[in-house]
Amino acid sequence: ICEHLPGLARRMDRVALIRSMTHRIATHTPATHYALTGHLPTVTAENSVAKRSDWPSLGSVLMKVKPAERALPSYVQLPCAMIDNGVFSLGQHGGFLGTAYDPLVISQDPSQADFTVPGLTLPGEIPGERLDGRRGLLEKLDAHAARQRDGAAARQMQPYYETAYGLLRSAASKQAFDLSQEPLAARQRYGMNRFGQAALLGRRLIEAGVRLVMVADTLPNTNERWDTHEGNCYGKIKDHLTETDLALSGLLDDLRDRGLFDSTLVAWMGEFGRSPKHRDGGRDHWPQCYSMLLACGGLRGGALVGASDKQAAFPRDTPVTPEDIHATLYRALGVPADTTLHDPLGRPFVLCEGKALEALIP
Repeated sequence: ICEHLPGLARRMDRVALIRSMTHRIATHTPATHYALTGHLPTVTAENSVAKRSDWPSLGSVLMKVKPAERALPSYVQLPCAMIDNGVFSLGQHGGFLGTAYDPLVISQDPSQADFTVPGLTLPGEIPGERLDGRRGLLEKLDAHAARQRDGAAARQMQPYYETAYGLLRSAASKQAFDLSQEPLAARQRYGMNRFGQAALLGRRLIEAGVRLVMVADTLPNTNERWDTHEGNCYGKIKDHLTETDLALSGLLDDLRDRGLFDSTLVAWMGEFGRSPKHRDGGRDHWPQCYSMLLACGGLRGGALVGASDKQAAFPRDTPVTPEDIHATLYRALGVPADTTLHDPLGRPFVLCEGKALEALIP
């Protein structure tokens, strides 16, 4: 916790710091899969393409085992999907669970004055009764399609229709996405920038009943914000850290003040760290030893797990893998680690094979 994170430093009594994260995948897209699913990817090439045979994201799993109870999506991603060199990063979608378990992606900048979420409001010329009539017609067409050869495709679209209809007819969903309802002081608390306002919107969605919100602390191209291969990145990173510090400290305070601290789990992590040695004035990918934060959700605050060696190159003790992190997350979220998921062929897969970090669980 450096001098560019003063807000977070003052709140470390509420945060668990894990200092010995480790794995062996040093390329962005497959390492992202590992971080977001807790399972090794089948391929480790840098620009690997996401496939429906991939393991589902944590948010997709929660959508399956603990779906939202209200007319809201269970899994939302904002302010953009993570893209690395033009390739959709692995581990973000529903994988073998199917497209019905993909996140609702909000790709608008919530810090902009004209921020709106498309598809939440009916056009003025279409009243609710007309929408209901269109839905009835669609159901008849789908029933007909289900009897034809393309029945599987029609059934696959049904969850999308249900989500869209629920969003259009639910006043609660419109309010959850409406940042204008927040007082200016509350918005400033998070920082009036893309990441800060995305974190605030994430809090609103969680409070409304969304199960998981993934807030990408990045620009549309992941490498533009944190990839420090060259020395001229460091000045920008100081600015990024200032924004991140404001958003994280604001979120921790807001969750406490609104009575959501114990029921909301916060994880701040990347797919790997940075090399302990400089090359060309920068630092390259380094999955062998890095840090992440966990907070709230009933986990023990002020805890330290593991440590690096004196070069910050390898864990000195208590190595922690992405499998262990997901085991800890599922434990805190009340999902048994031995839960079984099934792919479209009916094959069973055990949810998690890691060991929960007992030091963080009261």
